[in-house]
Amino acid sequence: MIDGKLVIAPTCYHVLHLIPVMAAHEMNFFFEEGLRTEDGLRAYEIQRQSLVPFGLEKLGLSQAMKERSVDIALDVQSRTAFYQRGRGADLYIIAGWRNQHVNVWVGAPSIKSLKDLKGKRVGIGDPNGNRQWGISLWLRKAGLDPERDVEWVTGIFPPTHLDALRSLRIDAGPTSAWEVEELKKQGFNLLVTPRDLYPSGRPERVIAATGAILEDKSAWVKSFIKGMIRAYWFIRDQPRNFEYVHKLEARLRLESLARNERIGKFVCQTPVHIEALPFPLDGRPTGFEDLLSEEKAAGELNYDVPPIKDVCALDLVGEAFSELRERTDLKEQFERVSALVDRLGY
Repeated sequence: MIDGKLVIAPTCYHVLHLIPVMAAHEMNFFFEEGLRTEDGLRAYEIQRQSLVPFGLEKLGLSQAMKERSVDIALDVQSRTAFYQRGRGADLYIIAGWRNQHVNVWVGAPSIKSLKDLKGKRVGIGDPNGNRQWGISLWLRKAGLDPERDVEWVTGIFPPTHLDALRSLRIDAGPTSAWEVEELKKQGFNLLVTPRDLYPSGRPERVIAATGAILEDKSAWVKSFIKGMIRAYWFIRDQPRNFEYVHKLEARLRLESLARNERIGKFVCQTPVHIEALPFPLDGRPTGFEDLLSEEKAAGELNYDVPPIKDVCALDLVGEAFSELRERTDLKEQFERVSALVDRLGY
């Protein structure tokens, strides 16, 4: 804490990772849900600069939080939390941030299955990012060695991924679910669908907090979680809130310290893009068992892995969701966004 305020910061520098927390802040959700002092002042501070350089969070997250007095870290990779807890760090998963892949993987007309990618070019965004990590797991299941059998092509972000596929710059890459049908008409092949592989969800990224803040200010932490859940509903309530979310991304990109984020393509391009963002409507991360199983198969669990119950502190997110569901003023919005779960699967 700093000056008696809850300190919140993103783990990653990508602008998308600031959109939910800034929406909750600008729409006054945190304050409305009780994240305020006895004097009626705001009881939180959002540090918008990322906690650690990309790719280094597994080793450095807890120390970075300590040095900057951060109580709650956003968009933490789940495997980071398990690794840090395994080393005795005072860090706990308290809610979900990104609880499913938003992408499916598509191959060129000559690529019929993942096995056909041997010696081929696979498009990803950042090196060692979630997309590379995820497809690497599936490549291993198909009998390929991700480090030797494929060529990684970085910098493949929406919407340039479609041109990269059509020009054969890459032989396979991630696309959005709604883009698949048109690509299939053009001869491309659907290779893998995360929705089929992970029916229970996949906690790609979570929200983590220190044990100290959970003990000292549990009511504030619950107010924060309630504000985040409301932001998830608000963002995915499309096209009703499209203009606001689109302009929020524009502002954040303009103010980003990273040049590639300032000139990067928008994530929130259309209502369809926004409603498909994998923010869990109940705020709860699921699928840790499958995640750890795949981590073990990939040889990444080279440490004493603590039990899931010792890493997760999910009682507050359960209470937060239940309390929001009882609110009559939020009933219609929840019903609208719940329809997305039925249609998209998350």
